[in-house]
Amino acid sequence: MSEKLEEVGERGLIERIRERFKEKVPFLEAGAGADDCAVVDFDALKGACLTEVKGKKAGKGKAREACKMLVTTDMLLKSSHFPEGITPFQMGWSVVAVNLSDIAAMGARPLLLTVAIGLPEGTEISFFDEILRGISACCEKYQTVVVGGDIVKSAEMTFSGTCIGFATHPLRRKGAKVGDFVCVTGTLGDAALGMKVVRGEIKLRDALASYAKRALFQPEPRVREGLLIASSGYATAMIDISDGLAISLAELAAQNGVGFEIWEESVPVSEALKACEISKSERRELVFHFGGDYELLFTADASILEDNKTLEMLKSEAKVSIIGRVVPKERGIYVKDKSGKKEQIAERGYQHF
Repeated sequence: MSEKLEEVGERGLIERIRERFKEKVPFLEAGAGADDCAVVDFDALKGACLTEVKGKKAGKGKAREACKMLVTTDMLLKSSHFPEGITPFQMGWSVVAVNLSDIAAMGARPLLLTVAIGLPEGTEISFFDEILRGISACCEKYQTVVVGGDIVKSAEMTFSGTCIGFATHPLRRKGAKVGDFVCVTGTLGDAALGMKVVRGEIKLRDALASYAKRALFQPEPRVREGLLIASSGYATAMIDISDGLAISLAELAAQNGVGFEIWEESVPVSEALKACEISKSERRELVFHFGGDYELLFTADASILEDNKTLEMLKSEAKVSIIGRVVPKERGIYVKDKSGKKEQIAERGYQHF
């Protein structure tokens, strides 16, 4: 049987963290657990803060040194964020992914991360090690360095991450204008489908079920996609849609004083969701209102249609789909099907309160 956290003790746990995240990068003088604070050489950091996606020439974008620092914090609780069946590795992965998704939504590069962890008494050290492994794996994949954090005893399993990213010209939620296209990355509704599969409400063959559950348990933040979209020069506003497509559209509408026409048949869904024998209204609920999809929603200047090379690059490299247009505010936010029928989209999604 694995040792418990209290048997290892706080100093022992800190040592495990220090060993796991013993990063050797030019800009980090003191990393996780090495001192009272992380020590970052800001001048050395500049060389690591390019908005360019290496090896790719993305549309009208040019590689420049990033000059804006972005900071975001997200908190995850076992009771409200972790579905039944999630592994400790996936919990660790998720606390990184949720923070990186916010940085990605601004077309920025995530670079530094701190993580605070609260675990109940009696938690096994093997469980803790798997959490650290998940954090490490997600950070390594997206080239983000853990520079510090905290660990405490807590009645409920709790995670809080803070990520620092960099961009030359961060993409904001404000900037959309009437006539712009509405675009998304990836496919939508997969996390919702995963939850339905976990609950036994939808049956899928093994490969599709595994795909849906992975979308729910181990989301992929669209960091590279965000960089490509930003460097294209055509995006006018962007937001991540982890709280759901409908509520994210409502947020952009409020910020910009506009409405949205969404073409239902253009909204991308996976083969797993297509395989489900569910009604049109049920599918719309999963795609528009559930949340959990760590995709990017953005508006793009209509002139992008004149730049076929950049548009094709975004479609192939960032899996971008055009799903609608920005319309005047008085028309509201609505979905239009292939017959031309229009229905207003309710402002519903994942909310804590």
